This record gives sequence, structure tokens and C-alpha cells, in this order.
Amino acid sequence: MPPLLRRSPWDARLDVLQSASGLFLAFFLTVHLLLVASILIGEPTFFRVVKSLELNFDGVHGYPWVVSLIGLGIGGLIALHALIALRKFPQNWRQWQRLGVQLNTQVHRDTRLWVWQVLTGFAIFFFVPLHLWTMVLQPEAIDPWQSGARVRDFGMIWVYLPLLLMADLHAMIGVYRLAIKWGGISPARRQSLQRLKTGLSVLFISLGLLSLLATVACYWVNKRLYRKHPHPLLMPIVATPMVLIGLS
Repeated sequence: MPPLLRRSPWDARLDVLQSASGLFLAFFLTVHLLLVASILIGEPTFFRVVKSLELNFDGVHGYPWVVSLIGLGIGGLIALHALIALRKFPQNWRQWQRLGVQLNTQVHRDTRLWVWQVLTGFAIFFFVPLHLWTMVLQPEAIDPWQSGARVRDFGMIWVYLPLLLMADLHAMIGVYRLAIKWGGISPARRQSLQRLKTGLSVLFISLGLLSLLATVACYWVNKRLYRKHPHPLLMPIVATPMVLIGLS
């Protein structure tokens, strides 16, 4: 018999790191959506949440750079997660062809979910930096009114909306696949788990859409006040996704 192929233990370590980083990012996304949804309670609630993230608990002294550090940390973790995940992507055109043949000849829902996760993950890697731009460079510009202006007047709706859809789908599919991989879910229970995944996706996407509408409403109510705060740094990130779409 031929000797068994010896594989590096780093394969397993990277697999664990990819799973752990993905689970943490899914948790962060859930918390992020819930914090943003505080706008649905009212402007003062959202404002207090933002200031709490800046460690501003008295309404006077805060540290916006804390938000910048959070943004840099999340951005770095996303980059690490993506780089580790790339090793499982098809590496050449022939492998992509074989994957296409498999998808067309075999009806396997989990494989199709994996493909959706690959596609959404690839797109997220381009959209996330546009979202983190403000968080890192202008943390003081995160409030109920200026957030609404970015959505309405600076075209960030074309970043936030697809990012909301892609990030939620990517995260929920990822958590589902982690439960299958590490949780010992039996095949008989997969259908129930898939329904739970779909339900959570609908819930969080709906919550995100309502939050976007609420921030725009806040902006319109405070439009006269808000026009006193232009944001020239935002203009490059409005043009960037258009350039990327044109190049693709």
C-alpha cells in the first residue's frame, strides 16, 4: 500500500482560525445591526449608543478614536478571514468549470450555499472598505443626522444596501455551515436549521432596511441644521463603487 500522505498541522489550525474569525464576525454583524436599529426607538437613543462607543458617558468628554480603532480591528479581521478562506476557492478556470458541472448535474443545496458564500464574500471585500471609511477617518461624523445625509445625499445607499444583503447572507450561511461542521447536526435536522437560517436572514435584513429608512427620515427632519456640516472626504467613496463596477 502507498504510504499515507502527511499533511501539515497548519491546515487544521487555519481551518479553526477561519471558523473562529467567521463566527466572531457574524456575532459582530448581529450586534452592529441591533445597535444601528436603536434609531427605530428614537434619535436620542441612537445618539447615546454612538457616544457610548466613544466612551462618552457624560455627553461632554468622548474619544472618537476608539471607534476608529474598532473599525481598523474589524477591517483587519475581515482581511485575515478572507485570506484564509481563499485557500478553499477554486484556483484556476478548470476548477471553476468542474464546479459548474457539479452544480448542474447534482442537486446539493449545501454546495450551492457554499457558492453563494464565495460570491458574497468576494463582493463584501470590496464594499466593506467603503463602509469603514467613515468609521475610521470620521468617527465624529456618525450620528442620526449625518448618517442620514450619507445615505440620501452622498449616494451611500448604493453601498449600504448591497452590503446589508451580502453581509447578512454571507454570515447566516457561514453560521449554518459552522453548525453542520462543528455542531454534529444530523441530516434529519438540517432542514429545520435551514429554515432557521432563512428566518434570521429575513429578520436582520428587514431590521437593516427599516434602520436605513429611519436615518433618512431623521435627515429630512433636520435638513436645515444638517447642511451646515459638509463632508468632502465622503465624495471619493461615492465614486469608488462606480469605478469598480465600470472596471468589472
